[in-house]
Amino acid sequence: MGLQIADGGVVVSLKRLGSASVLVVRGCVDTGTVHVLQERLAGVAGAPGGVVVDLSDVSFFSSAGAAALAAASRRGGLHVVVTPMVRQVLDAAGVADSLHLHDFPAEAEEAATAGASRHLLLVG
Repeated sequence: MGLQIADGGVVVSLKRLGSASVLVVRGCVDTGTVHVLQERLAGVAGAPGGVVVDLSDVSFFSSAGAAALAAASRRGGLHVVVTPMVRQVLDAAGVADSLHLHDFPAEAEEAATAGASRHLLLVG
């Protein structure tokens, strides 16, 4: 599935979907592992196309993860796939409104690639 960064209880994989970058996160995102997510988010910041962060397979998600997503969203819109648990953490941290939240990966990927296509300049 592309490149992976792992540390302790978290694995973050990068795949490309057209011009969009999709980060698939598995495991536990807390203060001890959030740096893995931050590194991946920094790696796709400013890249052409949209960014999807798929959190549908995380077993734990803390406010440290919410802060990392909020910081990354200031560099560009993020499409984030959430579970009810992740949505609750993002709401409690006060960052849910700064992110594009989706219930399904396909929905987020479609939104990210549609957003990326609106930025194309055609010269003919």
